[in-house]
Amino acid sequence: MKRCCHLVACLLLSGVSAAALSATTLRLHPPDSQQLNFKALSAIVHEETGIRLEPDASYGDGDDPIASLQDESAQLAIIENARTFEPGIRTVLPLYESVVHLAARQGVSVDDFRGGERPLRVQLLHGSHTAGMVLDLLLERAEKLPDSYELWTAGDAGQPDLLFYLGPINPHNTAWFPDGFSLVPLSKFDAAGAEFYIDGISFLVPQLRSTRIPALTYSLPGNEVGIDALAVDMLLVAHKSTDDSLIYELTRVLLEQKPRFAAVEPALFRWMSADFDVGDLTFPLHRGSRQYFDRDEPGFLERYAETLNFLVYLAALLVTGVLAFGRWRARRRKDRIDDFYLRVLELRRGAGFDDPAKLLGELESIENEAFTALINERLAADDSFRIFTELAEGLRRELKTPIDAGRLTSPDQ
Repeated sequence: MKRCCHLVACLLLSGVSAAALSATTLRLHPPDSQQLNFKALSAIVHEETGIRLEPDASYGDGDDPIASLQDESAQLAIIENARTFEPGIRTVLPLYESVVHLAARQGVSVDDFRGGERPLRVQLLHGSHTAGMVLDLLLERAEKLPDSYELWTAGDAGQPDLLFYLGPINPHNTAWFPDGFSLVPLSKFDAAGAEFYIDGISFLVPQLRSTRIPALTYSLPGNEVGIDALAVDMLLVAHKSTDDSLIYELTRVLLEQKPRFAAVEPALFRWMSADFDVGDLTFPLHRGSRQYFDRDEPGFLERYAETLNFLVYLAALLVTGVLAFGRWRARRRKDRIDDFYLRVLELRRGAGFDDPAKLLGELESIENEAFTALINERLAADDSFRIFTELAEGLRRELKTPIDAGRLTSPDQ
């Protein structure tokens, strides 16, 4: 566990500014199965930052890393990408590739267990979820496997018949491999479905992909030839409440200092890359990681400059059109009122010659038409219209004078 804690310390602390985060304490749930040169990795961490790292207190109790993140006893962990989605968990970065190593006890044939007195004993080292998925695939597809099996754990009687180990391809890490076993490919138990494990697995389980352990990678029985296997990404994950700036700096340093980490542990850190498909992640990216990956993306104004220019141009045209239309409407209204002016003036020129009563009727007709237009055509009741009404009122007084005088001098009066 001590070695595991040092690895996570290297991964998490290398990207954080010592000046800004020297007083920060991070609780981490370390991986179970990695054996690396943590002393060298910790030296890089010490050079880059003075941050303190504390392992998750529940790690020693065998608690699940996702449960530790959800109950906030830890803020960060390294888990398999094949885990089921859980709310509140976010991906910081895919760190490296782990491979399902399958070992069988020498001299054991699975056919011996079909209908036998005891079931097939299977050991899933460190309780790997990915190894459990592969075991289920084998039992579902391979006709030679027995109908039943039992999970074997350290301390149980006897030995396991099959052993599944999930970890990076690392010839210097063979402590998990027991004596009397031999590495075997998945096709040993499902020869007819060998092509499925090579080409078709990703269609059934997108998080898994085929890989190959090259011949003589391990000085172990069975690796005299290449071994077809299945691989899964190991994710550095964080609780979504973990500070965005910390995750940003962590992501930055992991990627920008990759050559230093890879020089210390090439079997692991050479897999780190910013070129990965977010759609393949079980857990979405943390906001801090997303901010780092989007740092070089053009801003909103840069991305939509042409569109904004077009919209501004269109808005200018629209404003210009609205103003022109408004001026045209105003001019049209004025021309309409001017027409009433001319008609009233024409009546005024005939006031001394025509019948005043007839002219007064025509004036009232013009006024009615003008007020109707004011309502229906929305003529502006502005100064021009008021001048028109004053002109009409003056003419009315002129016409009523002779009419009233004629009434006073009439025989009836």
